[in-house]
Amino acid sequence: MIIAGAGGHALEVLDILRFTEYLNPAVYGEDISPFWPSELPALNRLDQVEDWLSSDRNFVLGVGSPKFRKKLYQEFTQRGGVLHALRGPQAVISSTASTSGADILTSAFVGAQVTLGLGVLVNVGAQVHHEARVGEFSVINPGAVLLGACELGSECFIGANATILPGVRIGEGTIIGAGAVIIRDVPSGVTVVGVPGRIV
Repeated sequence: MIIAGAGGHALEVLDILRFTEYLNPAVYGEDISPFWPSELPALNRLDQVEDWLSSDRNFVLGVGSPKFRKKLYQEFTQRGGVLHALRGPQAVISSTASTSGADILTSAFVGAQVTLGLGVLVNVGAQVHHEARVGEFSVINPGAVLLGACELGSECFIGANATILPGVRIGEGTIIGAGAVIIRDVPSGVTVVGVPGRIV
């Protein structure tokens, strides 16, 4: 197993892996956290990744940026890697949700008939409620709440403790600031902050 990414989020991913089944994963990144355990392998070149994947094809995404999640996914799968979806302890996931290829971290909630795209991150304590749809590689940060039947495009970034009201649609690549409350549809590629949310 390789953790693709080597900053602070990778440390949280390491804890989840150790809690579940993988005790000694490698990490890949150019700037490896100074807190990374020195006894674990650290890779900083893609040729090293390719060698590692020849014996263990599994990898997890260890970054919290939508664009970097997508980039690392592409680099690793092009070299034969297979994405392993994380499931944090005490996460609650409906049996009717579609979550293949998404990371759902500790104490997160994913409700009935939710669809999470490939590479999505539902971070610690975030909530995605019934019938919501989340596009590929979007990131829902700690404490954020997506209420029923809302829809996110691909590569969105939802800040910590933001709230998206029911039925709201958010275009791809949009950033929602921490603590914002989104009460109406938002176009692609913009940044929204405040209560109620406004484009800046």
